[in-house]
Amino acid sequence: MKINKDEIIFLIRAYDEASRITPVIQSILDAGFTHVLVVDDGSKDNTLEVLSLFLGLHIVHHPFNRGGGAALETGFEYIRRNGEELGIKYVVTFDADGQHHVEDIAAFVAAFQKDPLLDLVLGSRFIVKTRTNVPFFRRLTLLGGQFFTFFISGVWLTDAHNGYRMMKLDTVKKIHLTMDGMEYGSEFVDEMRHQKCRFIEVPVNVTYTEDTLAKGQHLGGIWRIVTKMLWKKFFN
Repeated sequence: MKINKDEIIFLIRAYDEASRITPVIQSILDAGFTHVLVVDDGSKDNTLEVLSLFLGLHIVHHPFNRGGGAALETGFEYIRRNGEELGIKYVVTFDADGQHHVEDIAAFVAAFQKDPLLDLVLGSRFIVKTRTNVPFFRRLTLLGGQFFTFFISGVWLTDAHNGYRMMKLDTVKKIHLTMDGMEYGSEFVDEMRHQKCRFIEVPVNVTYTEDTLAKGQHLGGIWRIVTKMLWKKFFN
């Protein structure tokens, strides 16, 4: 089975990423991909102005900041409505801040080519040694996320909150996110289980900088994620 680059759309969530998103989008285009969708989640900087410089870019804008889960679901809905018309068969979720590397997409494509029955392929920083420079505290946080996501969904992943994923269009049509914030990561895995999705993990590199670490989740945010997810799972 051959997967063509024009059958793939990259979905990027962006919030105040004007200073970082240009090389991210350019790396995707330089790699030969033609479809890039950016959901601007109510940026207060000039992210929209930067995006307008790219011809042919798909852009959806939230008038105010709603959160990572809401931005991803907005992107999914855009693709559900327009994917077939655009000739899309696969969706790749990709970070706007330069942490992900487009060359790693080869591992995702190879996984689908090896097993066409897969519904999605998930990136992992930890299944083999990569160039990922995960700081110690972040690594502990991610480990806690693994156990929490397993508790919620019954699905064990080596990297439960990695945002680099590739999925079939039909999978996007089945998975719906209801949680606006970063708790969507656990909700996404729970939806995978509910929809009985077939998946594997493949190794990816993630590059951390002082800027990207500063934008990451801190203890207060982590606690809010846990409480919101527990409420949805057991009391909604």
